[in-house]
Amino acid sequence: MFRFKQFSLYNSENAMKVGTDAVMLGSWLPVPENCKSILDIGCGCGVISFMLASTTKAHITGVDIDEKSIEEAKRNADNFTWKEQVDFIWDSVQNFAQKTTQKFEVIVSNPPFFENSLKSPDPKKNITKHNVLLPFEELIAAVDILLSENGRFGVILPVEQAKKLETIALEKKLYPTKKTNLFPKRDKKSNRILTMYEREYKDCEEDNTIITDEGYTKDYYMLVDTFLTLTN
Repeated sequence: MFRFKQFSLYNSENAMKVGTDAVMLGSWLPVPENCKSILDIGCGCGVISFMLASTTKAHITGVDIDEKSIEEAKRNADNFTWKEQVDFIWDSVQNFAQKTTQKFEVIVSNPPFFENSLKSPDPKKNITKHNVLLPFEELIAAVDILLSENGRFGVILPVEQAKKLETIALEKKLYPTKKTNLFPKRDKKSNRILTMYEREYKDCEEDNTIITDEGYTKDYYMLVDTFLTLTN
């Protein structure tokens, strides 16, 4: 089990285990105080869904194409204090976007991003890490359908993939309005970017967060403190 301050999650069935990317995205994305609906694309065991349910009053819908991940998310929901706030659906987001009429005020995704790299013999890992089943063009197309007029979309990706996604998002008039460049160490290059998109163009707020510098940094502590107890 992966333990947060307020809840714990099973993540043995999900090929993509609970990790730093999901925790940072769930901690970082600003959710409006009166938000009523959130969509978690590629929810896995439900980590981001549960994080947001524990800090907002919104109803969160998690969608994932992997059946075992959805089964595990539902199992986690059985032991979750705010279980009435979460629902999990086994489906591709492409199909879900065509079936539902609901619009979401916040959409969040920690998507698969490998494109041409060597695939794993484990098909579940390919689903969670390679974007064959969810190309960026189809992810953005689904977000464009599902996002409310004043909604926001949050995503975490490696640097080059984040640049590619931004180019595709701009074609749909989804504009980056907040970015945080993540650095694994002070002397290393940025390896991830947290980005928030909105439909209305505005100047993009941009900052940097270093995760470790002879232990976790103050900035990283502050980012995840609501959810995790960190020790150096």
